[in-house]
Amino acid sequence: MEIISGDVCGSYLCAGHVDNWPSGILASEQQQIIAKVEQIIDKVTETKWSGTAFDIELNGNNKNRLFLGIEADILTVTNVYISCVELDSSWYAWDVNSIYLDPCIGDSMWGTNAIQDGDFFNWKVTAPTTDLYYWKETALVGSTVNRDTAQVQVGNYCVRLDIDAGPNTAGIEQNFSLRRNRIYRLAFKYLNSLAAKHAEFMLYNADIGPTGVSLKADGTWTAGLAYVKLANVLAWTDYSLDFTSHPDFANYKLYLGNFAAASSSIYFDNVGILTAGIAALISDITEGLFPRGYNNIQVIGTMGEVEAVPEAIKQAAVILAKWENDPTLYTYMGLKKSEKIGDYAYTNLIATEADILTGIMEADTFLRLYVKRKPIVLAP
Repeated sequence: MEIISGDVCGSYLCAGHVDNWPSGILASEQQQIIAKVEQIIDKVTETKWSGTAFDIELNGNNKNRLFLGIEADILTVTNVYISCVELDSSWYAWDVNSIYLDPCIGDSMWGTNAIQDGDFFNWKVTAPTTDLYYWKETALVGSTVNRDTAQVQVGNYCVRLDIDAGPNTAGIEQNFSLRRNRIYRLAFKYLNSLAAKHAEFMLYNADIGPTGVSLKADGTWTAGLAYVKLANVLAWTDYSLDFTSHPDFANYKLYLGNFAAASSSIYFDNVGILTAGIAALISDITEGLFPRGYNNIQVIGTMGEVEAVPEAIKQAAVILAKWENDPTLYTYMGLKKSEKIGDYAYTNLIATEADILTGIMEADTFLRLYVKRKPIVLAP
């Protein structure tokens, strides 16, 4: 049973699978019935057949494995935080019951790169083929931005800024985003072709406040757009600057260009803005252990049934939805007593519960093989 594009859908069925909706029913009313039916099936079978989000806090146990204790299997883990510090996704893995850290992550100081194509591998395949693909180039008058293979440090190419006698501007810039109030490292390699020439960079957001905000050479933020001048170097040099991302915004630009470099060349390679590794953030995590504490571990992801939703579950959902619209269509069984699930009120059997799940015989035929706990019964 396929999902119907553009229709009101849940996880097990769409409104288009039900052929007896009352005339004039609203999409919101259809959605409510679908949600009710799927909630009943989840309770009857004690299984989240489709993924549902979870966001939980746990106590650290000073071990590299942590059981989540959730009611269904773990399907995905999208974020893990230790004392509010987000871990890079390469530092942990999970199974259906737990998450666990790599015992060697203490040696992993820095994680993923927020910059695309920091090694300048990607250049346009159509004219102008001399232009970078992921970076915006700025070149005025006689200054140019070029691909270089003679001085490359990482991969196949580096970028070369050839500055005219003006000196006029040549530079590259890229937009990217960072999580607020997190530790990062700006890092790159650079080289000057002549003495007494200088490059510069600016990490900034021009849209904040009247004058924008930029990063200073000491790793703090300042109002206004201020370039950081780089020392003259005649051999490839690694530059790095650790900083905490701004608490008030997530969008940034990184500019690399010339400061005062008339009639010379400036080279850049291996550019990155890296997420801080565990060892750089939390000094007591040296062996990939979750530090002991109270609710100091936060895990965000989805849980549910690892298998695809069975066709029988989908068919039972259709039957229950149709029964909601017309109780005469199917066979209702049993005596009732009151029960409530979430926002919905239901009734349950007084007797013979072992044989009855929802109380709709045709739906129960499909659900019986999947039931895991005591059933509930709908009211006619």
